[in-house]
Amino acid sequence: MNKKDFTFIIPAAGRSKRFKTKKSKIFYIYKNKTLIQHIIEKCLKFSKNIIIVSNKKNLNELKLNLIKYKNKNIKIVIQKKQKGMGDAISIAMNKVKTKFSSVIWSDQIYLNNETIKKTINFFLKKKSILCFPIYKKKLPYVYIIRDKKNKFQDIIQTREMNKNIKLGESDCGFFVFKSKIVKEKLKFLIKKKLILTKKTKEIDFLKSFKFLKQTGNIDLINAKNYKDTIGINFLGDLI
Repeated sequence: MNKKDFTFIIPAAGRSKRFKTKKSKIFYIYKNKTLIQHIIEKCLKFSKNIIIVSNKKNLNELKLNLIKYKNKNIKIVIQKKQKGMGDAISIAMNKVKTKFSSVIWSDQIYLNNETIKKTINFFLKKKSILCFPIYKKKLPYVYIIRDKKNKFQDIIQTREMNKNIKLGESDCGFFVFKSKIVKEKLKFLIKKKLILTKKTKEIDFLKSFKFLKQTGNIDLINAKNYKDTIGINFLGDLI
């Protein structure tokens, strides 16, 4: 892979309500670095282009966190209203100039570098529209549905299903895709209000996948282990 071919997008404009700290969780210090710094340094191993989506409240603190990376190509874009991950990613995509893009949630600090590399290489080999790692776990918050041929069919937040899944394949908060196709499709889906969540009415990036599947292949690849799936939603999630 060529680092110049990829832009890594980090949506970091959330409220962090469940984390129970005064500042956003992305500024929580863990092993001598803030969570956002852990993610940035993970991204820099694979890309020379990083876009962080922030809200206005976090902007000044975020800039302070970026001082140590002043020689790196890291841009900040602002999500003025918190309309969901789909909206945040669409805003970032307006600044993307590379052929390929990746999205990584700002709290996936345990995502293994080997899993990232494996996913990117598999994506480039298969020439799919989108590719992401998955892992089978108990009570997944996000649930992968496969078709009769064992191919990707849909990805759903279990709260949208009004039921718990005892055991199922979950994502790892990391996605690789073709920039132009996803950018255009996401804009269309947002305009037509086709990817709104039922409960919160937010624009859901994951809901766009079943529509992207109509355009080309979406590939799944096995993550290294369970830790790849851990997002830091609560202080107790830090291990």
